[in-house]
Amino acid sequence: MTSRKQDKFVVRFYESGLRDQIAEIARGSQRSMNAEIMHRLFRSFELEQELKRANAVIDRLTSSETAAEGDC
Repeated sequence: MTSRKQDKFVVRFYESGLRDQIAEIARGSQRSMNAEIMHRLFRSFELEQELKRANAVIDRLTSSETAAEGDC
C-alpha cells in the first residue's frame, strides 16, 4: 500500500522516556516503532474483547451460584 493511501497520525510522546521505551522494545521485536505501536494497539483491542468474554463467564458462574444458594 502506498503511503499516500495510508492514514497518518502524529503521536506526541509527552511522557518522558516513553519514546525510548517503545524504540527499545521495537528493536527487540525486530519491528519499526510504527509497527510496534500498531501491534500494541491492535493487541489492546484483542485483550479488551478477551476480558469482556472472561467477565461474561464470571458473571454467568456467579449468577448460577447465587441462584443455587437461593434454592437452599
